[in-house]
Parts: sequence; structure tokens; C-alpha cells
Amino acid sequence: MNNKTKAFLIIFSVLLFPALCIAADADSTRQIVGAGKSKTHFWPAEMLHITRQKELPRKAVTIAVVDDGFRFTHKSLRDYLFTNTKEIAGNYQDDDGNGYIDDVRGWDVSNNDNDASVLSGREHIFYHGTYVSGIITSVFERFFGDTAHNYLRIIPVKAVPDNAKNTYLADGYKGIKYALTLNPDIICCAWSGGGMTDDDRASIREAIQKGILVIGSAGNFFTEKIEPPASMPGVVAIAAVDSTFRKFNKSNFGMPIDFSVPGVGIYGAYASADNAFIYSDGTSPAAAIAAGCFAALKAGNPDATASELMDAVKNTCTPIDHLNLPYAGKLGAGVPNMTKAGEFLKNNDVRYFLSNPFLPKGKIFYKKNQKTTSWDIRPAGAFKGLHLYASQPAYRGWINIYGNDSLQYSGEIAGLHKGLFVKGSAFRLELQRRTRLSKKMNFSYHVETIDSTTLYCSDTQYIEDEYGTITDNSGDENYANNSACKWQITVPEGKRILIEFEALDTQPNTDFVWIFDGTTTQPDYLLAKLSGNTPPPHIISLSNKALIWFVTDDNVTRKGWKLRFTAVGKN
Repeated sequence: MNNKTKAFLIIFSVLLFPALCIAADADSTRQIVGAGKSKTHFWPAEMLHITRQKELPRKAVTIAVVDDGFRFTHKSLRDYLFTNTKEIAGNYQDDDGNGYIDDVRGWDVSNNDNDASVLSGREHIFYHGTYVSGIITSVFERFFGDTAHNYLRIIPVKAVPDNAKNTYLADGYKGIKYALTLNPDIICCAWSGGGMTDDDRASIREAIQKGILVIGSAGNFFTEKIEPPASMPGVVAIAAVDSTFRKFNKSNFGMPIDFSVPGVGIYGAYASADNAFIYSDGTSPAAAIAAGCFAALKAGNPDATASELMDAVKNTCTPIDHLNLPYAGKLGAGVPNMTKAGEFLKNNDVRYFLSNPFLPKGKIFYKKNQKTTSWDIRPAGAFKGLHLYASQPAYRGWINIYGNDSLQYSGEIAGLHKGLFVKGSAFRLELQRRTRLSKKMNFSYHVETIDSTTLYCSDTQYIEDEYGTITDNSGDENYANNSACKWQITVPEGKRILIEFEALDTQPNTDFVWIFDGTTTQPDYLLAKLSGNTPPPHIISLSNKALIWFVTDDNVTRKGWKLRFTAVGKN
């Protein structure tokens, strides 16, 4: 086995916005703490209703963690590491026929070897895989105590090259492809970003078709956009909230989010020493906590499918939209309640009485012996309407659907499996069946939100000219909340870009105009970060390209900004 002891001299910059990278926590202050591992450190347990289980798991669960490397000897990991018993260590043969030689303990897909550990001397940079794995094991221990290590195995999958200069997860999707060869129960992708190829998408679809839960973090970019792989249909997309059930300020959000999970001040293993720990923030620890919760649920219910596990968690969530009105319908079903999720799976009748009208997405389950029934769906917030899908196309019955107290649909339920959209923000369903059901019946639903974030700008505007003017586009109005807009300026080769602000009025230290050299938002290329009402001195790019990025929060808005740009010579 390669011990990877070669040292590298590097200069490391903490990533402010880890798009396309793993360091979903590096944009927050990391607090390295002492050697102990106290059971009081994991504050989200009460919020998630995690309790010690009376029954031991019926089956061990495996989680593949695709990340930047792992400290195998850390006290939080060493008893949980997966061993591939189908491989014979050191015989230089692919004994299990999965295409990887001697992958006894995971794989390094970036360096194509069987050592997924962190390179010696670089633990302070590549700490993330250890941190994420330690959170997963801590969550699992909350459910099963001192016996937890007998029922959980972590498959370490390293997806960053040894000589990488930052935590950009260059081979994350390749790591998912490797994980598939070991058929884990869960694949944890506590990272976000990166361009996806058709092969990458195919790997994720294969995982979902196999019944593997793929969990991804939404991203820490302040914006209404879910980063891949969490953006892929079927991937469990996780946003982050704080201890008051309010959105973590940097967490991405949007209708595809499945759940919101605590992601602020989360305690986990640190790769610098076997007994080192750290507090950090972000959607990465939130995704890790979600992975640990699903692992515990699967361990106690080994026959439950991925879909059934999702139904159990989604339908029993604690609603949080009333505390996050600017993000209503964009933080998933809410915060998981693991006690109720367990009851949902253990007792089939429970699901018929746990329908929560305040959930913005979920399922409604219909009992076979019910003739007439009704449900209310009225989550907090204002919405365009409700999407409704029936699970049984041949079902005979009549349904009335009301939106905002007005009858929107009345007719046969047959055909609703193709979907129905009903306008409104509060809904009532009244159903009467005509024949006895031959199998289970349910309705899936989710609200469609009103998007105000793209009122004045959206996505990226590309400008190829030698001079011009750029504004936030709000005119005489204040700019919109929760916007994230970009302007990519390109002037002729051999020239640079002079940027001069004519006006600047944004919420100080909250709403920012970022200016980068080139085409990326990586911090090494940052030229200026502006907020407040004092226009800066002129700014000159280093190349013929510059990227303007305007990011706002959900609170105060102001008049905005205006700049002019001019192509100038390099001297």
C-alpha cells in the first residue's frame, strides 16, 4: 500500500465560495478544539428528535463517503472503516472483479491507487473527508450507543489528487462510479458543484435505480440554485439551518431541496490528529448528519426501500416555512423528526394519521377501507400553486380540489398520475372512491413557489465590447432579495478592463458586488468585494476578462449600483 509520505510545498487560500470544490465549510470560521469527544457536543440531536434505540439494528449499513481523504486512525473513524472481504490484501489481483486491484479499504480515484488516506503533512487542508465521516459516526452513535460500530461501515473514496493545491473535488463523480461497484446503502456527497458529463449523470441514475440513497449538499453560495450532484433528480438535496430552524445564511435553497438539516456549529473529527475535533458550518455537515440519520433508519428497517425511507422522513418533518417566509417552499419538507420517521416505518397505520397540512411537499396515504376522506395542505407562505400526482392510474374515484377556497378541479382521479397543477396557496382535497382498492394508493405533492429573485437579473450576462455601462437593472426601484447575478465582460486580447463605479448603494457588509479577474469566482482571482454607499477607486483587471457578481440576502434592499467599463492597454 502506498503510504503517501511525500511532502509538498504549497500556498493555500481558504475558499470563500467553494463552487466546484469540497470545502463547503471553508467559507466559515473553523474552530479547532481539544481532544475529547463529549456526547454533549452534538447539539442537533434534540432538534432532530434523535433518541437511543431500544432495539439493536437488524443489519449493518454501508455508506460510501466521496471526499478529499481520510485519517484512518482517527478515534471517530477507526472502528467504522469498511473492509472489502472479497479482496485479498497485497496479492495485486482484482479478486472481486470490480476493476480495482486490492481495494481492501476503499480507493483513491484521483491517483488510481488503494490508499484513500490524507497525504502526510496536508491534513490541515484535506480535513473534509475525516470531518464528514466523523459526523456520520457520531450521529449513528446517538441512535445505537457503544454498539454502533458493529452496524455501520464507512467506505472511504478519495477524489482529490495528492498534489492538489486546493480542495477542488476534481474526481467526485468518478468516486461515485467507484462506490457503485461495492453496492453501498448510501453514497454521501457532502460537496457541490462541477460540470457533469453524461457518464456522471448515468452513474447517479444507476445508483438510484439500484436503490442506493445518494445524498448531496445544496451548496453555500447564498443563492436559489441547487448545485450538482444534489440537483440531479432522485438525489437527496440538503440545505442547512441553524439552531432556531432558520436558514443558514450561506445555504443555497430552492424547490428541489428535500430537507433542511442543522449545519451551524457542527462538531466533527479533524484530520490533524487521532483525537482532534473541529466546529464548522455549512451544507456539508448538514449532508453528513442527513447521511447518519438515514443510515440509522436503514439499520433499524433493513427491508425498507430508499423510496420508503424518503417517505418516512419527508412526511414526518417539522415544518419550518413559517420561520423562513422569504424561502417558503424552498427548504424542502422541513427538518427531519427521526422519532416520527421511525414510527412511520414500524407501524403502517401511522402514516394515515401523520399527514401534516403545513408541509410544502410530501405524500398523502389513502387507506383501502376508506370511502370518503379529505385533506388540507396549507403551508406557510404564498405560492403559485400545487402540483399533485396520483400513484395509481387505474384507480376509480372522484376528487374535488380547492385552491384558496375556490373549486379548481372536480372529476375522475384516473389520469392524475400524469400530474395536475392547481393555483393557490392553501388547498383542500376531497376524495370519494368507487371501488375497493386492490393495492396501496397515495398522492405526492409539492408547492410551486413564486420567484422574485430574478425580477431584475438572473444567471450570467455575457458582454463583449470595449466599453459600456452595467447596473443591477432595478432602475428606480430597490434591487431584489436573494439575487445572485453575474456579468462576464470580455475585451480584445492584449487589453485589460478599467472599472469605475458611478453609484454604489447596497446593504453594508451583507449585499456585495464581487469583482473577479477572468471567468471564475475562486478567491485567488478576487479583485474587489464591495458593499455600502461609498464608490471605490477605479479597478483594473489583470487580463482581458472580468466577472461581476452581485449577491443579496433576504433582508434590506437599497438602490443598487452602476459602473462603467473601458478596455485599456496593459501598461
